[in-house]
Amino acid sequence: MTTETGAPLRHQNRALTSIRGIMALWVVGHHLQFGLSVGGYDYAAWLFGPGYVGVDVFFVLSGFVITAVHRDMTSSSTGDFFIRRIFRIYPLHWFVLAIILAIWVRQQWIEGLPLVTDHLASLPIVALLLQPYLLHEPNWNVASWSIGVEMLCYLLFPLAILVLRRMTLVVSLAALVIAVLYERHTHSEMVWGWPAIARGLSGFALGMMVQQMTLLFPRPRTRLATSLELAAVGLMAVTVLLRHLALFPIPAALLIYALAAERGVLSRALSGPVWYWLGQISFSVYLLHPTVIALFSGLMPPKRLLAALGLTLGQGLTALVWTVLVIGTLLTLASLTWRLIEDPARRCGIRLARRLG
Repeated sequence: MTTETGAPLRHQNRALTSIRGIMALWVVGHHLQFGLSVGGYDYAAWLFGPGYVGVDVFFVLSGFVITAVHRDMTSSSTGDFFIRRIFRIYPLHWFVLAIILAIWVRQQWIEGLPLVTDHLASLPIVALLLQPYLLHEPNWNVASWSIGVEMLCYLLFPLAILVLRRMTLVVSLAALVIAVLYERHTHSEMVWGWPAIARGLSGFALGMMVQQMTLLFPRPRTRLATSLELAAVGLMAVTVLLRHLALFPIPAALLIYALAAERGVLSRALSGPVWYWLGQISFSVYLLHPTVIALFSGLMPPKRLLAALGLTLGQGLTALVWTVLVIGTLLTLASLTWRLIEDPARRCGIRLARRLG
């Protein structure tokens, strides 16, 4: 997952940025389930359990936005594209990885254990974001697998955009149908190997084709845009309630198409400052959340201990308090890393690309 808040567009779609933030929190909720289970709690699993599909929506969003921003890419601007992508992803990734490494070394030192060289040997692979291709287990920052796959999407994008620009209406519609079917076919929770790679490629391709549709068909008017937004949200809810999660990215793609028109009621609502702020820091939220959850898991009082002490806070209240503390801490840290790491690195990449260009 990445954000494109600094994209060189004349106008930025705030609602699409906000959707990225909402999906990031849903992924956080999915991983919170593991922390809650350590303490013996089962809190809102029906809602947070399917949150892993938020990553698939990231891929669709990324394909859509990257295509919109860099549709006119030429051979001379390819270097500019890759420089911006590298500075957008790697600085924050390395910063979070350094924090995880420091925590791990401290734990080894406190427990008096020797450094596990096998574990350290995988660190360069993760640092280069090659773990989806070379490792076969979650390692270091488990969330970073998706940006490793996204880097592959970026590598293929210059060729893909050349093909996309030459597509006729009929070919584009056929490609959209294929992208929808392939997205459903590649549904998986895997975070390494071909299943993980296919998740990223199919979602990114679907996003590219949705962006193509916004150019081939006129923007829907206000009533139609609102109807499409509400229909898409309704279908997304149905796929979650019925656990047909393989279908979730498809109505999500419809929602992206509707929000791109910037005319519907939901688009206006999601353009508010709070939602937009959440979207801006979503990349930091995504990369930081496994570490924050892991640190807080040790502070979660086991349910059986509370019962033995006669401390009953009501069903789910302890889990709710713990969840609020985790998310509050996460959003605070993400705001800081966005301001101190993400945004400066992004601006540095833009300046460097302009100088070299």
